[in-house]
Amino acid sequence: MKNKMRYIVIIISALVLLSCKDKGNYSKIDSVQETSKKTTHKIVVNEMNDGGNYAYLNVAEGEKEYWMAIPNTDVKIGETYYYDGGMLMKDFESEHLNKTFEFIIFADGIRDTEEIEKKEVSDPHVHSNTEKPNEVVVKIAQPKGGTALENLFSKKESFAKKSITVKGKVVKVNNGILDKNWVHIVDGTQFENKKSLTVTTSELIKVGDTVTFKGTITLDKDFGYGYIYDILLEEGELIK
Repeated sequence: MKNKMRYIVIIISALVLLSCKDKGNYSKIDSVQETSKKTTHKIVVNEMNDGGNYAYLNVAEGEKEYWMAIPNTDVKIGETYYYDGGMLMKDFESEHLNKTFEFIIFADGIRDTEEIEKKEVSDPHVHSNTEKPNEVVVKIAQPKGGTALENLFSKKESFAKKSITVKGKVVKVNNGILDKNWVHIVDGTQFENKKSLTVTTSELIKVGDTVTFKGTITLDKDFGYGYIYDILLEEGELIK
């Protein structure tokens, strides 16, 4: 009986070891540790793939190896770098590389010194192409049938799952995250200090543009790993 139990334990242990490898023979990372914004990581770059806006790196951290993505920059193979925090994504598909990563960390950059950067990430999109968050915007008149952000935010439950039209000025853009472009707009109105609406779209928009979007309002959208949008306009169609 003892021999049988020992055999079962050996089999289970082997299965556990096998489950710790992904398709590319890289060790899976600990999602809690790797997504901690207070953690500084020391890595060595094993491989780099140019993915357009992003550089995809296979890195070693101690005995672990995993993939991470950062805004495209010059990186030297074999060199040691540091980064803080990062966001863990599961089953992320890069159309540019025609590859799906079972697990990948998105970080806002790496550095060659251990000193922790005094920089906060305010949302899950660690790479902001451009941003003008503090720009004062004069109230923008909505088109016929349009909804002012003040009304949207104050009565958001009544807009859930409904298609609406909004017009505003673009203050921030994040492109190519989860196969979407993320556009933040304001219209000069606000409710309880909330004045910016996030729009997901396939359109390419520039900061400073004044745009009109039509899309569906979604509430409490959970993308995982603690990132939740209380309100989001999805599938934004640019109205010209």
